[in-house]
Amino acid sequence: MFGIICLITCNVFAVSAQEQPHLGCKDAVIAAQSAELKSSLVQQGFELQNDAMIGISASDGFPVVTRMQGGEFYQIVFIGNTRARKMRLSLYDPQMKLQVAKEQRPLQQTSNVINFSFTPPSDGNYRIELEQHMKSSMFRHAGESCGSISIFRLKKEKKTGK
Repeated sequence: MFGIICLITCNVFAVSAQEQPHLGCKDAVIAAQSAELKSSLVQQGFELQNDAMIGISASDGFPVVTRMQGGEFYQIVFIGNTRARKMRLSLYDPQMKLQVAKEQRPLQQTSNVINFSFTPPSDGNYRIELEQHMKSSMFRHAGESCGSISIFRLKKEKKTGK
């Protein structure tokens, strides 16, 4: 009996000790790129809705759920590691139907940014799945790499009563 309890307890600790994606990673290059893109989009009339530096597990990816309003114009920006072999962003509607899938290969292309516009057909919680697969064995060992996600909404023009 003790052996079974130990086996179950050991398995629970092993699962909880695995590398999990998390908020707040640090990467100066990605942070600088993100700050520059945020500034540019704000100057173009967008307001920042969600923004985070995130640690992305190569095996699990990172889910982001954000509330969007139907008919509003959004800009979604995912910045990945420049040494990523592949990065992918998938956007799902509230019914989990795939709306947009974008992929970038920073080592083969010139950009580590996935940037696109989206106008949701209806209000709801939309799910964004972020994936990033690293080439370097150094990152495979760590199991995680840093990235940035920013979601902007175009500001509405205020009507003046003249």
